[in-house]
Amino acid sequence: MKQSARPTSARPRPGRPRTTAPPATRRPATRRPGGPSGKGKGKGEGKGEGKGTAPGGEPRSVRWLLVAASVCATIGLFLLVLDAAPELQGRHQWLAMAASFAPYGWLAWLAAVVLGLAGARGRTRLVVAPLALGLALHTGILAPYLPEPSRASAGSRTAVTVLELNLRYGLADPDALGTQVAAGRPDVLVLAEATRATEKTLRRAAWAKGYPYVVGTTGHDYDTADSVGDPRGTLVASRYPVTHFEGADDTSFSTFAVRVELPGHPFTLVAAHPANPQYGVGTWLKDADSLTRLAMGRANGPMVLAGDLNATGEHLTLRTLLAKTGLADTVAGQGWRPTFPADAWYPPLIQIDHVLVSREFAVTGFRTLRVPGTDHLGLLVQLQLS
Repeated sequence: MKQSARPTSARPRPGRPRTTAPPATRRPATRRPGGPSGKGKGKGEGKGEGKGTAPGGEPRSVRWLLVAASVCATIGLFLLVLDAAPELQGRHQWLAMAASFAPYGWLAWLAAVVLGLAGARGRTRLVVAPLALGLALHTGILAPYLPEPSRASAGSRTAVTVLELNLRYGLADPDALGTQVAAGRPDVLVLAEATRATEKTLRRAAWAKGYPYVVGTTGHDYDTADSVGDPRGTLVASRYPVTHFEGADDTSFSTFAVRVELPGHPFTLVAAHPANPQYGVGTWLKDADSLTRLAMGRANGPMVLAGDLNATGEHLTLRTLLAKTGLADTVAGQGWRPTFPADAWYPPLIQIDHVLVSREFAVTGFRTLRVPGTDHLGLLVQLQLS
């Protein structure tokens, strides 16, 4: 008879405790921000979406550095184009006025290069190359403003000193001007925006003794009640006889040529004050053209042209005048010498006052001078005439 199999039991062996596995537990699902579907991303998740990071993966501060570099480069390029193509200045008065600040485009390019280097990453650093090129090109505009040693040649020379000043409707302090004249001892004074009161001052004994020869025109005295001035007058005061008065044709302000009878070496002096672009670009160009024609008609001998020309070295008008007459600006090689505005809380920004000379003259001294009451710095230029 077959015996039935005894079922086996799962009894533990003596001395060995029985272990049982704990029941499996399920972790509750964590909801992601953005809804049940989990499509939203948490703070800091996702490329370039952290705090202070732009979608492209770059910090927003870096992006703003590149934007600032682009703005600076645009300003620099604009001023560079106005200098390289000066005929554009004749299209609108704002372009002509903007050209006054062409040298400052170098600072704009420098800022663009610095900002570009600070903000560029990886291949974007290649954008610094054209910025550096713009900086190099703009450096050429600054060449005339670099200081140079004096080049006065030896030999038989006659000295003559010219003082040029815009009196701002005749409001310049005459006593302060007298102090500057006593210190600099100029031979000839060219005074723009002279008034009747200015002429009366020059006719006084103290002035007449040193400068007995006074020619030119005067404007009306400044009206303090209405704050209205007359800029049309221009006067020349000289230690030496002055003859052959000749005025420019159809100019807004007084511009004329005289012959200064310097002993043994007479020369032509052009006292100039053409209109500025604020009177309209057409008037600006017309006055400059009249001045150029006047100077060309007297360019057959030694010449000094002095006054408030309302033009910087980058302006179309002054460049044309220099090219057609062969005159040279005495500020060349003298460093950066802005003359306007002289009555603001900040220093003068542009040079619109000039003393130009023909090749017979050599510059032996150049400095600016300040007279209270006017918004221009004056020029005191020492020359030697062969």
